[in-house]
Amino acid sequence: MGMEEIYWNRFLETGKIVDYLYYKGMEICKNVIDSHESEDSCESDYGDRHGTCLYIYR
Repeated sequence: MGMEEIYWNRFLETGKIVDYLYYKGMEICKNVIDSHESEDSCESDYGDRHGTCLYIYR
């Protein structure tokens, strides 16, 4: 059982708005993480041959 399902079931049991907001927060967080995972994939030009990325910020 995933965290989203746990929060949804808690909301169904209590009917509290705060429990619904926790559930929606989990959904929003998952969407943000999923969108960043697809954007952060490294191209071979930026990798260090071990699958990690090297970013240099100036």
